[in-house]
Amino acid sequence: MLTFASLGIVCATFFLSCETNNQAAEEQLDSAIATPAKIISNAQAATLFNNDQRTRLSQIGKANTRFEDKVIHFDLTTLENYINRLEILATSKNIPITGASFVFGADEKGQRTVFLMPATRNADLDYQESFTIENGQFLTFKHVDPSLQPQIQSQNDENLILSPNGYVSFNEAVTQFNNYQSQYIQPFAKKVTKDYYTKAVWYSLEEFKEYFSYLKKKSSQYNLAITGVDVFFGVYDNDSSLELKSNAQTLFLSASTTQQTIVNTEGKPLQHLSKEDLLSKNYDSTDESLTFNMGQLSPPPPHYCYDKNGEWGPCED
Repeated sequence: MLTFASLGIVCATFFLSCETNNQAAEEQLDSAIATPAKIISNAQAATLFNNDQRTRLSQIGKANTRFEDKVIHFDLTTLENYINRLEILATSKNIPITGASFVFGADEKGQRTVFLMPATRNADLDYQESFTIENGQFLTFKHVDPSLQPQIQSQNDENLILSPNGYVSFNEAVTQFNNYQSQYIQPFAKKVTKDYYTKAVWYSLEEFKEYFSYLKKKSSQYNLAITGVDVFFGVYDNDSSLELKSNAQTLFLSASTTQQTIVNTEGKPLQHLSKEDLLSKNYDSTDESLTFNMGQLSPPPPHYCYDKNGEWGPCED
């Protein structure tokens, strides 16, 4: 009996050890899967943020834009519900929704903003084209064009265009889009000639879901009380190896609490990080970062670009 009892203790110890090892392995695997590929380091986020101030706002007479006016806040639960809604819409109406785009806009005061729209791939022009549905009509939102025309009648009956302040209609989105063109694209285009000027950033539905899950997991793990996602404009370095992204406008996403934007699991605010030494090794890792970037920029249709005067039209050979 003593022998069997001893054997039982050995077996129990063995299985407990195996279970512990398996649990550790599963936690390690879970951690690797839960970290989205497009998470960027805090140093990268601060660089994008500072580049936007230096190469965009300062260039077009908006250098005094307050930090508070650079934050575009979305409620996390609202974003999750929106992405779920798009998945349901894709199935119910048989629409090949590929993801959603943050389309650039400006309000009546000239402050930059973004709004979310569902997207489907335009195979002819090879880009992710935004759309909405109003009054039973499928309306494309061609953000590769310099300006858009409002509809005769427009109402947000399907709630497919999500702004920071709630759902807006096609015409309301068009107004914001055209404001951004006149107040941010045209002044910059007269100073810097580029093949295109970004006006939307696209992410797949799966990328949105992965990022939201990641934030909730980190919020629980580090007791961060994350309640939202803050969107910031950024600019890539003027590096030829980045090709089309070189000196291009982009967006990056950060976690937010009810009080401030935080960029890592220590609760470090972006506003503080952007003033520190970006070469610090402490901020050059993505391990504990909460910032998300590398979205797909929307270039113009082939053979169309801006000329040296900032005018849109056929590119010269």
